[in-house]
Amino acid sequence: MGQLSLVFLLAVLWAAECGVISTQEPVGSGSCVDYGQEFDRVYSVPGEVVILECPLSPAETPFNVTWYDDRTGSEITDLEQNVTLRNTQVWFFNVTLQQQGKYTCVVRTAGGDCYKKSTGLVVTEMSSENCERPQKGLQRVRAHGNDLLVCPLRRYLESVDSPSIRWYKNCDLLREDEKFAPNKDMLNILQINPDDAGAYTCTMSFLLAGVVREMAETIECEVVDDNLNKPQVIEPVNETIKVENGSSFGKDCVVHVRGKGVVMVNVVWAQLESEDVFISKNTSQRVHQKLVSKSQTEDGYRIVQRLLLSAVSEEDFYLNFTCIVSSSRGYLTGQITLVPPDPNLFLLLGLLLGLVALLFVSGVLLCTVFKVELALCVRTVFPFVYKTTEGDGKQYDAYIAFPRVLEGSSEKAEIFAMSTLPQVLEGQYGYKLFILGRDGLPGEAVVDVVQDALSRCRRLLLLYTAASLCSPEALEWAEQQTGLYQALVENSMSVVLLELEEIREPLLLPRAVRLLKDKQGALQAWKRRKRWPFWDRTSEGSVSSLKPSARFWREVRYRMPVRGKAKQRNWFSF
Repeated sequence: MGQLSLVFLLAVLWAAECGVISTQEPVGSGSCVDYGQEFDRVYSVPGEVVILECPLSPAETPFNVTWYDDRTGSEITDLEQNVTLRNTQVWFFNVTLQQQGKYTCVVRTAGGDCYKKSTGLVVTEMSSENCERPQKGLQRVRAHGNDLLVCPLRRYLESVDSPSIRWYKNCDLLREDEKFAPNKDMLNILQINPDDAGAYTCTMSFLLAGVVREMAETIECEVVDDNLNKPQVIEPVNETIKVENGSSFGKDCVVHVRGKGVVMVNVVWAQLESEDVFISKNTSQRVHQKLVSKSQTEDGYRIVQRLLLSAVSEEDFYLNFTCIVSSSRGYLTGQITLVPPDPNLFLLLGLLLGLVALLFVSGVLLCTVFKVELALCVRTVFPFVYKTTEGDGKQYDAYIAFPRVLEGSSEKAEIFAMSTLPQVLEGQYGYKLFILGRDGLPGEAVVDVVQDALSRCRRLLLLYTAASLCSPEALEWAEQQTGLYQALVENSMSVVLLELEEIREPLLLPRAVRLLKDKQGALQAWKRRKRWPFWDRTSEGSVSSLKPSARFWREVRYRMPVRGKAKQRNWFSF
């Protein structure tokens, strides 16, 4: 049975050249919810009656409807000539070419809601000598049987008084006979054959305010004589496709029609959210479509229509590009939606891990290179995080030990120990030092003094030169100071080695000193950076004018006891 193919009408509308419709905002509708433009246009010729039906029908009542002419943005009223308003419709009694355009229906509800939607009116002069109207809808009927055509004006039957419909083929009035059987808004065609194809016009006469008015629509009737099945859309099937912004893109709409006969299938890409609706076939445009192939297969036909985007833009994302397939057996659709690709999580993860690794390596390097500086800075800025040395039973921060049994470098080491070291550590940084010969009482036994002093000191600073510990006299001196020897061998307290000269033969050092140096190293007061002179050139290799670097003093301070402010807590007191 033949039926009005809405999709085919879409194809006809797309190809039709319509007048330019103004996009001026109707006055008083700026805050309304805009539903765009109705897809179906209303077609007419000058001099006829045209009825525009408001495409909105809110469920809430009561409501009122206002019509606006989008060309001027002004409201349409009954005061205009040959125009009247009836319920939700606007009537043009004697339409003219100048009235072609877009008209907006605005619905306002009692609850304060507002909605609007537009309808396009196309008015075209009659140019056919065969009584065919410029705009026609397509309906198909099947051969070798009975079928019918439906008058498109049937939607207005309840809106007019005393309607009467007549059918014409070309310019000839059709009356009931063995071939045609008009039945109000339908025309029955009996025993259809290919000669029955052509243009059929249905005219509707009716009374309006006591005056007879007329409307008409033309139908292009096609006779289909085939055994083809309903088309199948192979692809796309509601696909979501990820595509890069700015890249080119193409997608095929593949349609398969099984059976044999004349293929009457229309395949077209559309963007239903756009006013233009159908994608252009102009290949020079950024978004266009083209027919790739229309071929016969073993069991039917295959049609491929391709959608092409030369450069995807952001405005293309999240739009539905729809492939519409229409035939006498109905219509099908398949759509795609373009979305931007997901971020490369592996790349982001790699960058994040790389950044973390870089920060970690940088932190390790900084802590390694500037460990001493960072520690001293924290001690100075945050002394309250370190426990105070008060109450630990110690009187001195460090015991200064150096051999004084030889002449030469040992005498000069004594100058450094008795003068330079106290000036810096005591004078500048406030440490309290015990120096044998300066702080001991005269006449006391050396062994007793050393043992007593060491018991009251927190650190042991051992100063030595190339010769001061590399001789039997030096060993005898160390053995005489039993407490010093125990501190070195038994590791009973923290020992800091201060090396005042470069030791070229380390095997001559006492075994305890060598082991301690191998374990924790020695602070080398003689070593300076190459770009800075580390000796007074007046006495090459002498320690009399030894000027240790600032880093040497920082390392000495780093190994000295931390004088914090946090008090000791007795966890067993209540």
